[in-house]
Amino acid sequence: MIYRSNDFEWPDVKLDLYKNEEDTWQDVSRRVLFSSKFSHFETRYFEVAPGGFTSHEKHKHEHCVVVMRGVGEVMINGDWGTVKVGDVIHVMPNMPHQFRNSSEEPFGILCIVDKERDRPTLLGNGVDDETS
Repeated sequence: MIYRSNDFEWPDVKLDLYKNEEDTWQDVSRRVLFSSKFSHFETRYFEVAPGGFTSHEKHKHEHCVVVMRGVGEVMINGDWGTVKVGDVIHVMPNMPHQFRNSSEEPFGILCIVDKERDRPTLLGNGVDDETS
């Protein structure tokens, strides 16, 4: 099956809430682009609006993140760094991490993760940590 993108929108793919924990994230949407009963992984697209951020968290599973749209920042183990289209981030198991968009354009990331995985441990609001 082919899901055609129209400016990073997939009309046949459901747009979901990012998470349901209040005050841990802001202005993030999620689409599960691929998940199959035959595979062991999921491919998800997250879009972070200007000023938005994902939750500051860690978990036992690793995942791969590819920047697909815009410019953003990632915090890995307390250090912030800028990432742009084409950059790949390997989030190791139990590595604290968070993504944020401090630009005026949407920031989109593709996340490949195990379909069966542990729940993240939330670590507070890391966006206020200015350690870059």
